[in-house]
Amino acid sequence: MIRILQILLAFVVTNFFFWPFETTALPGINTKMMLAVLGLLFAAVEFGKRKDMEIPRELVFLFLLAGAVSLASLVSITLNQTPDSTYVSYVISFSVWLSAAFATCCVIRWAHGRIGVQLVLDYLVAASLVQCILALVLDAYPALAHWINSRIYFGQDVALRVKRLYGIGALLDVAGLRMAAVLTGLSYYLSEINGRLHPTRRISYIICFLVISVVGNMIARTALVGVCLGLGFMLLVFLFKPSEPGSGEKTPIFLSWFGIMLAAIVVCVLLYNGNPAARKLFRFAFEGFFSLAEKGYWEVDSNEILKNMIVFPETLHTWILGDGYFMNSRYDINYLGDSTDQGFYMGTDVGYLRFIFYFGFLGLIPMFGVILYSAVVCMRHFRREKAFFLLALLVGVTVWFKVSTDIFLYFALFLSAAALKSDEDPVYHSGPVPACGDGAYPY
Repeated sequence: MIRILQILLAFVVTNFFFWPFETTALPGINTKMMLAVLGLLFAAVEFGKRKDMEIPRELVFLFLLAGAVSLASLVSITLNQTPDSTYVSYVISFSVWLSAAFATCCVIRWAHGRIGVQLVLDYLVAASLVQCILALVLDAYPALAHWINSRIYFGQDVALRVKRLYGIGALLDVAGLRMAAVLTGLSYYLSEINGRLHPTRRISYIICFLVISVVGNMIARTALVGVCLGLGFMLLVFLFKPSEPGSGEKTPIFLSWFGIMLAAIVVCVLLYNGNPAARKLFRFAFEGFFSLAEKGYWEVDSNEILKNMIVFPETLHTWILGDGYFMNSRYDINYLGDSTDQGFYMGTDVGYLRFIFYFGFLGLIPMFGVILYSAVVCMRHFRREKAFFLLALLVGVTVWFKVSTDIFLYFALFLSAAALKSDEDPVYHSGPVPACGDGAYPY
């Protein structure tokens, strides 16, 4: 019973980290900030237990990169004489995410006695799955949604305005990015064909992958990035990676996928034909596929809007230092240009372009460096899971072609796990699958 309560607490904490929100009782303070305070306390205790109090050089370098982003922001708004300080505090935001991630991993390790990549992913999958279920429930029961919205705030007013599905803390492209990263993480373990993933665990992962793919796209079609990268990775591994002798065959894996996919298709078709609300959600989530089937060509409304948002800087000054605007500048009396559209500077929401217009390559390079070096550090500490972090990195840099949202919080969890893991923590077993059903975490 105590073990179950520990796991439930770790699950709640993971939700508070991955899908933060604030309450009406404590306006301006969200759950991520609360965890960050705990993270500082846990870090003090953890470092107090160790003889070596030296701060890792990797962490110092990451802080320097985050500080460079803040400095580039300050330089840009100072030289351009603008009031937009959106990323001036990036190093503080970076620190808050990292501290909150450390607290989350400490609680997970406390609940299981160990920490590792797959264990952290399992909690992220569970958190994302619950958000998908909550999104459907809130959409089906407006009274419940109203009750929650009157007590909890996480930006849902925007989702309500554009009439999008949302969970509690999970909405729009922010949710799409995080679910995309989780989907690629699932694809990494589902691509294991040499008997190291227990069949029961594989089936549950496949179901989670399909549910998050479908409902995640209903929340934000950015999740499709994770679906495509994940499926592409699994297909490449399945086609080109040979099975180890005596470790298992590819056929059972294929049959598992085929059976669950077939059942999922049947359920989706029945819902689409029998429920008008479900039909609307499906058509939004997979608008491109419906367009391809009905019109003969791929067309997504948001993509067409995005095409009209491709506006490149016209001066070398902007390319290097930016214009000092990230948000809509029409409210700045010093702004001398034309009125912008969609609430974005220069009318563009394209991630890379927004960064360039804000602080140019001076800020974009260290911004990219933060997630790149985070991925490199994770791959250095978890050598077996290099492809896991490479896929997450691809999600981050791909989504920036669509929208500016940060994936660092995802890496922050595994950076914290790397700091907390010990040499005694178990890894995937290279031989037969243990009786507990998982070669990594027997719970």
